[in-house]
Formats: sequence, structure tokens, C-alpha cells
Amino acid sequence: MPDGAALVARSAQSTVASLFQAQVRIYPDRIALDDGAQRVSFVELDERSRRLVTVLRQRGVKRGARIAILAENRLEYFELFFAAARLGAIAACQNWRLAPPELAHCLDLVEPTVVLVSPRHQAVLESAMESPVDTILFGAPYEELIAAATPVNPAFNSAEPEDPLLILYTSGTTGLPKGAVISHRAEVARNLVMRAEFGFAVDDSYPVWSPLYHMGGAEYSLSTLMSGGKVMVIDGFDARRLADIIAAEQLGWLIVMPGMINVLIEELKRRDVRPRGVKVCGVMADLVPPSEIAEITELVGAPYANTFGATETGGYGKSHSDRRRANQSVQTAEPVLRDPFGRRRRSGGAGWGARRTLHPGMDAI
Repeated sequence: MPDGAALVARSAQSTVASLFQAQVRIYPDRIALDDGAQRVSFVELDERSRRLVTVLRQRGVKRGARIAILAENRLEYFELFFAAARLGAIAACQNWRLAPPELAHCLDLVEPTVVLVSPRHQAVLESAMESPVDTILFGAPYEELIAAATPVNPAFNSAEPEDPLLILYTSGTTGLPKGAVISHRAEVARNLVMRAEFGFAVDDSYPVWSPLYHMGGAEYSLSTLMSGGKVMVIDGFDARRLADIIAAEQLGWLIVMPGMINVLIEELKRRDVRPRGVKVCGVMADLVPPSEIAEITELVGAPYANTFGATETGGYGKSHSDRRRANQSVQTAEPVLRDPFGRRRRSGGAGWGARRTLHPGMDAI
């Protein structure tokens, strides 16, 4: 039996690819992805992603290379995530809401070796690209490449824990979007924090309707798949589909955002939906009327998340593991401000961020 030091050293080498591969070995036939029309098992997702590795290597993608993707939420997005994870390459997830000049800026930042694009967004990509880039179109052209490729060996994994995996763009400051680089180790750590914070089970499902170019889409989906759960892939906010999922699936986090909550409330009430089980719902509680928080938490039977998050650092929130102890919270992260020389700054000065606490008695995390 390995000694303690060896086990610690081995665990420190975990990557998104290695953790996903562990789930493939344990639960090969368990459903990993479900978009309402197609269900994909862990072993099927793994094989297709290994075929995509071959396709990308043939096009010059190596460790550290950037692969841009411009697409709505779709199954192939996850094939790219795990292909990039094996290669040690970086998936640069493009925001399809951007105007062509903004998209051109984001592409210039990452200098992609290959761009994957869906037919829906092909025209805007072509108008944004200032110089030719090797492009793969989802649909028949992509499927032909996947079918012709030989999957790499399951043991193939070029990534190191500190290698970047994702580039997600953020406009948290003024000016054009900035690319936040997120490593394998960061994704693994964020997964551990989120599961410790909210008490998610390994087989909880996650309905991803928020765009996969956003941390709420990409990060929480990867967390689910690294842990053996199922991702329900939804092409944008769809109250009817969400209501179906709430009734049928055991969910970890049901993300609903300000401006959309009332639409979901009305759909749940109209159909008298009885949730199968939800651990946590919502984000950004400070932007939601308390009456809506009270109603959605009652309808889905779950507390509302009072989150503070940043693309660069992951989500942050207060939680309680037992709803009967709503005033007892557990924190697993501490925001710290440092100056350009690495020295800690005191609170209260310019640039200091404050986190507000919800009113006592409000059923929120």
C-alpha cells in the first residue's frame, strides 16, 4: 500500500482529464450528457473526445496551443473540453453576443491554432476574423472528421496540473474583454470547494442553460462530469425544459438569474411541478426581490445562493448544510486584496469590495 506522502503526491497530479477518466472507468454506461434529443454515456463522450484529440493533433494543436470555440450550448462543446484537457491545450470560449470587432479582439488575444464554430455563428466568425484560421464547422464536416479519426489511447494525457485549460472572457473592468486563464488545478480546487460548500452528491445532475463561454456554464458542468454526475445541456434559458428537469432529476445547483426567476416561477406554478430534489438554487441574491427569492425557494424546496463570484477566482458564497440551521454558515474562501508588491491591503480603501449579508430569516445561502 502506498505511504501517505506518495498518496498526497499522486493526488496533487490530478487534472480535469484524469478525474474525468476515473469516472469513465467507474461509470462507463452512466449518462454524462443529455440535451433532450440525445443521451451520451461517459464512455461515449470519452471516445469521441479521444477522436477529437487525433483530429486536433493532425491540425497542429500541441500542449499550450489555444483552440477557440464559438457555439451555442451543444454536446460537442464538452468533447472539446476533454480533448483540450488531454492535450494540455486551452479552450478559448468565445462570447457569441459580441459584435464582430469585439470578437476579433478576443480571437487576437489568444491566437488560436484552430477554431470550432457552429453553423449558427459561422457568419459572425467570418466577419470577425482578420486573417485566415483553420476552422472546423460543427455538423456534417465535424462528424466526418470524428468518424475518420482513430481515438488516442485512454492513457494519453499530456497535461500537467498547472497547465491552463480554459480562457473565459470577462469585462469586469472598463474597455474590451480580458481573457481569464484557468488551470486544471484551479478547476479541481473550485470543484472541491463548491462540493464542500453546498453538499452536492457525486450523482447530482446539473442543467446548463447559461452559456458555456461563461463560468456558470463551463465550470459547473466540468465539476459535475469530474464527479460522475449528469449535465443536462440546454440551448439558452427555457422555462419549460427547466420545469421538466426539475420534476425528473435530482439536481445539485439550479442556476436561475435575476430577470428570469419570475418566468420560471410562473411555469412551475402553472404546471404544479413537484421537484424531485434540488440542493441549491439561484445566484446574485442581492439583485433579486426578496419576494421572488421566497417564492422560488418554496417551489423548488431549496435555499437560494447568495454568491459572489469572479471568473478569475471562482464562485464565493455563504452556505449552511442544514436548512434548519439557517443562521449558521460555513466559509471556504476569504477574499484578500494585495497591492502590486504582494502586500496585503487593509479594508475600507479604494478598490475594497464589501459583501452584504442577507436579512435574517431569508431562506438563502
